[in-house]
Amino acid sequence: MTQSVTLCPVEVIPDRGGRQFRVDGREVAVFKVGDHLYALDGRCPHRGGPLGFGDVTGTSVMCPWHAWSFDLETGQCDVSPLESVRTWPVRVVDGQVVIEMDLPETDPQP
Repeated sequence: MTQSVTLCPVEVIPDRGGRQFRVDGREVAVFKVGDHLYALDGRCPHRGGPLGFGDVTGTSVMCPWHAWSFDLETGQCDVSPLESVRTWPVRVVDGQVVIEMDLPETDPQP
């Protein structure tokens, strides 16, 4: 089920940089380039490097561990297209960064 998840105030995300978040046990990285926000898997599929701490060049982020790069819009990997990462819709609502993620449904407590 797709749910809106509020992460932080938009000013927490540095321009041309990112931040790492944990949402329901999943690592998510959010980046800001100019007026655009991007959200993608927070772990590099190569060795699990934290993408939220990677260097942003143009609209790509480079994993800080082994220099694999990922397109912020598509998640496409420059080294191996089969190793791409997932992206999620992201927007700003009342100054807060909000992403749309598939999260498991929880049963309400009686």
